[in-house]
Amino acid sequence: MEKKTKILVGIVILAVIGFVSYGYIFGLSFEILGISFEGKESDFYLPAAAGDNVPTYKNSCSELNMYQVSKDPGSLNGQKIRVTGQILKKDEFVQFSKMRTYLVLKVSGLSPNPYVLVSYSTTTPFNQGDNLTVYGEYYYPAQADSPQEVVNKDLPGIKAVHLEKV
Repeated sequence: MEKKTKILVGIVILAVIGFVSYGYIFGLSFEILGISFEGKESDFYLPAAAGDNVPTYKNSCSELNMYQVSKDPGSLNGQKIRVTGQILKKDEFVQFSKMRTYLVLKVSGLSPNPYVLVSYSTTTPFNQGDNLTVYGEYYYPAQADSPQEVVNKDLPGIKAVHLEKV
């Protein structure tokens, strides 16, 4: 091999090693050669509110502005919101060594897609078909791999802090 080619290959190898190391240290999400690297816990979840913190948190949330979501869904990122809808799908799984809940919520008045994806830092007794009010932090975009109604669509997401059955 020529000297320039060897140098270029060395730089590429160092860049890949540096990127992977950075991901391990700072918790970035990416995939290289079929190996997944997950993000930090705080990228997906907020701690659930409990006890005296519940009323305070609920009062700090404003109703999700459906018009604003339809017009510019990313403009609400980071805002504390509440939204009411029906559970279309519920999944519970282990992530970051803890049980988690993931919900697809169908919300009337939300268009063009009436779905909001909800991540919750623990398990919940609620089931498919239940109507819930979700309190948490809004983010966009969020994506899910099922059910078919939400696959390959950018949707609003909520890092839930509190859930209440309606």
